[in-house]
Amino acid sequence: MTWRRAQPINPHGHNPGVQQTGTFLRQANPLAAMSTAALLATNRPLLEQTLQNLMQQVEQIPTDINWPEFQAGLARYTANTTPPSSPDYPVISTSGRTTLLDAGGVGPSIVLIPSMVNKGYILDLCPGHSLTEHLRAQGFHVLLIDWGTPTPETVQSLSDTITNGLEPLLKNAHTHFGPLSLFGYCMGGLLALAATVRINSNTQTPKHPVTKLALAAMPWDFSATTSAQHMQLAKPFLEPWLTPPQNQTPDTRHQTLIPPEVMSHYFWSLDPWSPIRRLMAYGREADPNRLIQMTALEDWLNDGLPLDGPIAREMLIDWYTDNTPLKGEWQVGGTPILPQNINCPLWVCITQNDILVPTASSLPFLAQTKGAQVVMSDTGHVGLVCGRRAKERLYTPLTAWLKS
Repeated sequence: MTWRRAQPINPHGHNPGVQQTGTFLRQANPLAAMSTAALLATNRPLLEQTLQNLMQQVEQIPTDINWPEFQAGLARYTANTTPPSSPDYPVISTSGRTTLLDAGGVGPSIVLIPSMVNKGYILDLCPGHSLTEHLRAQGFHVLLIDWGTPTPETVQSLSDTITNGLEPLLKNAHTHFGPLSLFGYCMGGLLALAATVRINSNTQTPKHPVTKLALAAMPWDFSATTSAQHMQLAKPFLEPWLTPPQNQTPDTRHQTLIPPEVMSHYFWSLDPWSPIRRLMAYGREADPNRLIQMTALEDWLNDGLPLDGPIAREMLIDWYTDNTPLKGEWQVGGTPILPQNINCPLWVCITQNDILVPTASSLPFLAQTKGAQVVMSDTGHVGLVCGRRAKERLYTPLTAWLKS
């Protein structure tokens, strides 16, 4: 299960039982993650490029970087980090490796759909910083999509994920709980959009199963993302996973997984100094409650997942290179995924300080929709869903719309 929540920490000292070496090096030190990725890649070009990038960054150290503060924050985080724990959310149904969980609550049902690139508990990070918790308290029955952990035996494509994983679970939820609202975050927004278009378009009754669709920090024009440039640079280094060796059998050619260390290196490359600044702030933080949130977030950032090779290839080629969603050329199971075919009320939250999904990437989606309600949020990508201002910038306006 990938829907996990962080355990409470001791803000003043060491947490017993926490492993201090080995995996911690990958978790807390982005440079170690980068080196691990290079070793795992087992190709010289990636190693050379990694070292070159590292040297360039070292030569251009920003003036606000304070190494003693970083070391203090790193030591403090080492003492506080804890393995995430599985919540007691009952399983409603499973389709393939995808699971629908019941997070409780009484009222209209809403399904939270996270990205597949990171674990879904970013939407249920810790008490006081959880969209799941907020919606449950506001009178909603909250359902969660858990994508599961990819394995060589369960490798799948984007179309498989939507048609054989997400859609059956949503149809089952509709059968048991009635009309559904969907909330999709980041890549999860694209998957929620595709499922809504397909399910609502194929329904013969006047009342559609998905009655409301909310999307937050969802990319649409992939040429406008910083990630697009980085994806193109990363493409040669991802080939060992995107293109399996020729000596594999036809049945196993696509059974490839991109290791989480490689994904960590990719996200690190978007803003190399961000992990250093986060740990500097961690060392300075005096509010125990804030420290709990910061620890849970840091643990989540370092609790990566492997990514299916076929999904990575579809994202890199179809989305980031060919920009198929924006051009109206993205299809799932033969169905064109067009915003005008959502067939239900639409709510869109666009982030304004987002490195991963800039405003310019999200705005073109609005031009292709009909009557969407739009909220502009001056937050970053992750801060939108679990930051200090998440309640003000996301939770409250989303709740108001869902109740309207």
